[in-house]
Amino acid sequence: MRQLNTGLIEKGGMTRRQMMHLGFMGLAGWMLSPVRIASAALRDDLSLVSTIPRMAEREGPMLVFRDFVPDPDVEVEQHIRLQLSQRKDMLDRVRKKIGFEKQVRLSVEDIQVRLMFVPQLQEDHAVAYHRYCRDITDFLFEMNELDNCYAAITSPNESYPPLSQTGISAFLVHRLAKDYRAVCRFTADSGRSVKYKASGAIFSNHLGAVDLEIQSIAPGQFGLSRKPFTIWQNNTENLYTLMSIPVEETLHYQLGKATDREIEASMKNHPPENLSAAQRLAEEWMAVEESVVGGLVNRILERYCTQHHMAIPASVTAETRPASSSLHQYRYRDRGIQLVETLGFQAAMALYMNSPSKFRAQLFLKQDA
Repeated sequence: MRQLNTGLIEKGGMTRRQMMHLGFMGLAGWMLSPVRIASAALRDDLSLVSTIPRMAEREGPMLVFRDFVPDPDVEVEQHIRLQLSQRKDMLDRVRKKIGFEKQVRLSVEDIQVRLMFVPQLQEDHAVAYHRYCRDITDFLFEMNELDNCYAAITSPNESYPPLSQTGISAFLVHRLAKDYRAVCRFTADSGRSVKYKASGAIFSNHLGAVDLEIQSIAPGQFGLSRKPFTIWQNNTENLYTLMSIPVEETLHYQLGKATDREIEASMKNHPPENLSAAQRLAEEWMAVEESVVGGLVNRILERYCTQHHMAIPASVTAETRPASSSLHQYRYRDRGIQLVETLGFQAAMALYMNSPSKFRAQLFLKQDA
């Protein structure tokens, strides 16, 4: 397979967005209304990007991103729990075999995950989306006077794409899949338990993810980490979602510094009793982070499209917000969008970066209003 020519981000000289400002050309109707753009290259790129949501979903070829490693993947755990909850025959056999009472607790332990991916393949569309991702992230970093956190943004067409050793790597793929194996433990009120090995594979519903992982490093001490890579899927029927993926995940890396600082301070002042308590604390703060990210994404895309005289995809209200609100991690997102609109972009970002607790207090005041 031929590797796409999508290599390291150039951190020196003019950015792609700055070069686009050297001239303006016209483009009609790649979205709902005529648009004017900065260059013929961007015109062609956005025309191709706009057709990606209408392309057929593919299940192959399946390539390996990373072999099995211990990974407390929340999506995998939720899938295993759902699958086992529907196995009434198996649960009945377990209860009968070892005399469980009516209530049985399930814990999912020792999760191992192998990441697989379906490459974008369509070279012209893949290159166009790659260039858009670089341009919109350049725009975000310059607008907020932030350092570029990406060492590389690539579109891999071969197994085991290399990770950068000097920064964050972003990988653009068509679909992400997860092979998993785990040990499940059923425990009765009496304390008796039995183990069950689960294995399988799923396609991920997370089009982009910057997960916060919590690990126990010593009794009463827990470590926080975020993976030095992010995988962005283009398998969506929604153009707004496709355009927002690189913006949203980049914001998670930037705002995540403040979130992690807040979690560490909270655990220092009020040490969690166990790993589960630490994970619940982190999950609550990630929901707050999702709320501010949702509002900031909207404002960044508005500014980006306005600067390039584009029409923003109309599906933002009709499709993306209800879908997000139905997921537990997005439970504060609609309120976060409203709060960012009230505060303004710069004020909301500065407030969260300086004190996530103060942002959270205003978020909950907004909810109660």
